[in-house]
Amino acid sequence: MKSGVIRSASFLLGLVLTITGCVQHQFYWGSYEDSLFSRQQHAGPEGETGAATMLISTINEAQSNPEHRVGPGIHADYGYLLLKQGNTDEAIGQFTKEGTLFPEAKPLMDTMITRIQERKKKEAEGKRAQ
Repeated sequence: MKSGVIRSASFLLGLVLTITGCVQHQFYWGSYEDSLFSRQQHAGPEGETGAATMLISTINEAQSNPEHRVGPGIHADYGYLLLKQGNTDEAIGQFTKEGTLFPEAKPLMDTMITRIQERKKKEAEGKRAQ
């Protein structure tokens, strides 16, 4: 009887230790929701600049804490804002990070990067033709 109780208690203790040892890092959203709201309230460059500031702050806060991971879509959203501001190389960097951190997003991020590179190539060819 005692050995059965001890076995059960040992099993439960092992299970609890296993579960607590496998705690996953939580996604960090920071001011992501506020950045979306800012863009809706202040359409145009002003709202986008404010949103970009909030997004980079969220990314930096998440990266400074080992308990957090940047939430899915944040790098992609920040990359999109950079693209709209004309910062194509930085946008590509953010799209690459999104695809690396979230493999399910990689096909879309690769498509975005390819389109940006094609557009840059066409613009360069147009400038040479002039």
